[in-house]
Amino acid sequence: MTHEYAHALTAWALGWKADPLALNYGPATLANILFQQGIDENVDYGPIFASYHGLDAALIAFAGAGIGNGLFYFIYAAALRHVPRHRPYAEMILFWLAVMSAGNVWSYAPTRALAGHADMALLAQGLGLSRLAMFPLVTIPALAITWHFFTRCAPDAMAALRQNQPDRLILTASLASFFYFGFFGGSAVGGNYGDPAALFSIASILILLPLSTLYLVKRSDPDRA
Repeated sequence: MTHEYAHALTAWALGWKADPLALNYGPATLANILFQQGIDENVDYGPIFASYHGLDAALIAFAGAGIGNGLFYFIYAAALRHVPRHRPYAEMILFWLAVMSAGNVWSYAPTRALAGHADMALLAQGLGLSRLAMFPLVTIPALAITWHFFTRCAPDAMAALRQNQPDRLILTASLASFFYFGFFGGSAVGGNYGDPAALFSIASILILLPLSTLYLVKRSDPDRA
């Protein structure tokens, strides 16, 4: 929701959307309620490009992953460091919000950064760049977020939440890696975003998911590694 509202609010602020809360919310099905896959920002990019406001279109396209996910990840991670240790439920809520935000960034870059449609393609078009030229510009920040999550945010949070219960550590590490590289990283595995995106998704699921799980367990509890 922060991703789609970031698109909508940016479009509204730039004068391309009358109501920043008017998203396409999709059908009232259980799948859409749980996974929010039918929701989009309800922004018409056609008039923006037609009136030669490519930079506005690029800002709107970037806002979803860049602000709604990337910026909010660092907000959640910073808040997580300052939560009192006697509030484990607040820690867990912030941790999973951080997982979803950072994982959603990964689902766009590098996973779908070379796709021929959707946010990354609109960003490249708005900036007047080829998708290949834009690839490192969005992938390097995404890699930095991934590095920060797996080396700073996740180990610190999991070590604090473990409370001498190693099974909880293993479960949390497995779920965090699954959502990061499985649910989000595997978003293009069906090929609907092109072959490069599908390959990135397959690598996320088959290589990065198990390796990151092992890494988190070892990093958060060296005695069990």
